[in-house]
Amino acid sequence: MGIHNIAPAYDALQLTAPTSVHASSTPVYPQTVPAASIVHYDFPANGDRPPLSVHWYDGGLLPARPAQLEDERDLPKEDGLLFIGDDGAMLVDGWGGESPRLLPERRMREYILPPKSLPRSIGHHAEWIKACKEGAPTLSHFGFAGPLTEMCLLGMLSVRLGGKKLLWDAENMRVTNDDEATQLLHYDYRPGWSL
Repeated sequence: MGIHNIAPAYDALQLTAPTSVHASSTPVYPQTVPAASIVHYDFPANGDRPPLSVHWYDGGLLPARPAQLEDERDLPKEDGLLFIGDDGAMLVDGWGGESPRLLPERRMREYILPPKSLPRSIGHHAEWIKACKEGAPTLSHFGFAGPLTEMCLLGMLSVRLGGKKLLWDAENMRVTNDDEATQLLHYDYRPGWSL
């Protein structure tokens, strides 16, 4: 579910490939993902945006309470996003961007919402059918979803390797500080199934 939850942050912050990733988790078994993990991504500057870090928590693990969160409010227990900036914070409940709220709540009451300007999805299936029939790209086209998936999988690679910090060279699709990690990114196809 990481891709669905982190897509709004990936899009809004205009993230590119991370430069490094490291993680921690509950025990890792060859057949399954761990019950809980925390993954830390470092991203380079992009245009006017300075370098930044993104932290992923799952399996019931939560980040530290932000100072801006009112004492009587809790962080979402299931799905959500927390943006912490130099000038404030925003909490988003649910998958992929439902009900964003500035923190503390008084800032939300003072804020005047801008008019909606971004395209809205007609639904995954309807977008796919429309793309097939009309040739128009979906909102989550491969140019967006591919790099987003790459980012999430790098986090899982770090989890699989016991949380090791991995330095990523996206242009050459390799981990620069760990040959074993790079080998795990590539595999041999069975005869007759090569691309």
